[in-house]
This record gives sequence, C-alpha cells and structure tokens, in this order.
Amino acid sequence: MVTFATAATECGEDHCFHQIGKIQTERKAIMKMTKIAMLVLTIAVALFILIPSLSWAADDGATLFKAKCAACHGADGAGKPAAKIPSLVSDEAKKASDDELAKDITEKPKHAGVAKALAPDQVKMLVSYIRELQKK
Repeated sequence: MVTFATAATECGEDHCFHQIGKIQTERKAIMKMTKIAMLVLTIAVALFILIPSLSWAADDGATLFKAKCAACHGADGAGKPAAKIPSLVSDEAKKASDDELAKDITEKPKHAGVAKALAPDQVKMLVSYIRELQKK
C-alpha cells in the first residue's frame, strides 16, 4: 500500500509536494468557479420567476395597450380603416360586452402573437383600458 509519505519519498519530496499543492490549488479554483456559476444560475432563475410579477413590469392597462395594441389600433384606439384594422372606440365596439372584447383579444388570428404573451388578468386590464378610451 502506497501512502502519502511513501509516495513523497519515492518521487522526491519537494517535487511531489509541489504537484499536490498545484492540484489542490486547481481544485479550489474549480470549486470557486462552480460556486459562482451556481450563484449566477440561481439569480437568473429567480429573476425569470419574479420579473413577470413585479409591479413596474407593464401591469396597467394603458401601458399594456401602448406596448401591445397601439401599433395597429393607434394610441387613441381609433384603428386604421384603410388597413382594415377596426376601431376600438366605435359604436360597434362600445356595444360589445367585456367578454366579447376579451374573446376578440385572445382568439382572433391577427392577435395570436399578442394573446400568447398575455395572462388572463392582463386581458381584463386591456378591456378596462379600452372602456376608458371609449369614454373619451
């Protein structure tokens, strides 16, 4: 059986101790990098989970409308008749129920990209904001 002491005497103590020290230093460096990587990964996962629920992350109807709807329907919700984009403030839109507006937001093929990114409570916020626009 070869022990640390016999191995050190067989290969020359100074050389073996130097090699062992080098290996220990490398192990410490690897452990340090592993810990840093785990910390960064943990922070990334925490942010991924928390950011959608932060209050400053577009949680009001006006901000959502500006980000998701205004490019097509206009900031005032008037739409673009020449491009066949309906007005959200027309008499017809005013007559629609909140459920019908929510259904239009989530189920119309033209809204597919937007609808995937919206939670049900965000759809309700959009409907509320559209109702505010209709009152103006």
